Amino acid sequence: MAELPDIPGYRLLKVLKQSKRSRTFLAEQQSLARQVALKVMSEEFFNEPILRQRFVDEGKSAARLNHPNVLAVFDIGSAGGYPFIATEFVPGGTLRDTLQQPMAPVDALRIAKELASALDYAHSQGVVHRDIKPSNILFRADGAAVLSDLGILKAQSVSVSMQMGSPHYMSPEQIEGQVGDGRADLYSLGVVLFEMLTGRPPFDADDPFVVVGKHLSEPVPRLPESLAIYQPLIDRTLAKKPEERYTSAKEMVLALDGHLEPKTVREPRVAEPAKAPVPVATSSASDSPVTTALPRPKAGRAPPA
Repeated sequence: MAELPDIPGYRLLKVLKQSKRSRTFLAEQQSLARQVALKVMSEEFFNEPILRQRFVDEGKSAARLNHPNVLAVFDIGSAGGYPFIATEFVPGGTLRDTLQQPMAPVDALRIAKELASALDYAHSQGVVHRDIKPSNILFRADGAAVLSDLGILKAQSVSVSMQMGSPHYMSPEQIEGQVGDGRADLYSLGVVLFEMLTGRPPFDADDPFVVVGKHLSEPVPRLPESLAIYQPLIDRTLAKKPEERYTSAKEMVLALDGHLEPKTVREPRVAEPAKAPVPVATSSASDSPVTTALPRPKAGRAPPA
């Protein structure tokens, strides 16, 4: 796709993102005079009917989703043979752009919670992402995290599942070619959370085949001592077996929320035993006299004259 494609109704302004499968442009939707992100399929896959259809199916699947942390789809079509998907334009860049060093834990946990909330909703609609990574996580102007490229239906074949994912963020079951379910997304989100907290992915190497081998065989890495309180979150999300992870994205949301808003437990108040009133002598710093009771005389004897 050396030249900008001509998409009727849209004026392409610049390239926002490029991958093997597609290029995403900042464009103006002329009928509404608004900026959108226009994802156009690459020429490399232009003559592959299965991939062309999957591109369109993903867009239709994503268009059904309506959640504040999921990228909204506005339009799907084809122009000059190029399938395209128009989505909202999110101006805050990607997590990959900003993840140059460890983030403050409160920010990392907040972002992970927003993404887990988006996944909880998507999974309830029968949609699994299968390619969660920093470049697919965008930010709105107010800093809210938005999950993009979310349109892979659960009912995909094993061959399709094997093509999805990025080595640093793939779950063990994806690496082994299994279709899997939403718990694969939780694993990938756990990788992203670890990277946000430490500034590096949990499993890393120059060779992608070494990376996937580490996902399959190496134990979950330890967080620095200063972050040890979050180790249970990492251990649960990066468990090798899906059944050992959180059972759902909602459960992960609750776990993250527990760290963001720790609950305060108040001890029950114990009633103190009642105390007898203590008589208080009447006194004053003024000229008022102090009254003191005289002892009563004994019976049978008269007081001396």
